[in-house]
Amino acid sequence: MLSDLSSASRVWAVLAVKPRKEDFSLSFLRKEGFDAYCPKLKVSGRREPTQPLFPGYVFVFLSPKMELPAVRFFPGIRKPLLFGEQVACLEPGLIERWQAREGGRGYITPAPSPGLKVGQKVRFKEGVFIGLEGTVIENLPSRERVRVLLDYLETSISVEADRSLLS
Repeated sequence: MLSDLSSASRVWAVLAVKPRKEDFSLSFLRKEGFDAYCPKLKVSGRREPTQPLFPGYVFVFLSPKMELPAVRFFPGIRKPLLFGEQVACLEPGLIERWQAREGGRGYITPAPSPGLKVGQKVRFKEGVFIGLEGTVIENLPSRERVRVLLDYLETSISVEADRSLLS
């Protein structure tokens, strides 16, 4: 969705932020009185327990004509996402749906992929492990992958695999 830069009506504008400055930018925008949002995704096996769903971007509720000129120079903000004389923006319902999915936790938990459960036996149908069987030990939903424990050459090894390679 796009909104004219001359529009005075408030929209959820998309702002590009400096690398890994989503939280800093949100904090500053909120301190300045703006409603700002950056949906986060819970990620297992990483140093950071959550990560932005859209790294490098935050969303702020503002008037393109009245407030965007000032916001574009706030600390941590690189630039608004513009297409000619229009700013990229989101539908308000989308922000509300993300916030509802968070359930007050501050992050979205991805739904597990159907059909692959921890402990399930799987067989590789393509790739270098074609024909080998393993056991699913972890779902990696943010990357559409799973971690599989293979019994291979009298040892057990853990490998990550794309879900599409398994049956």
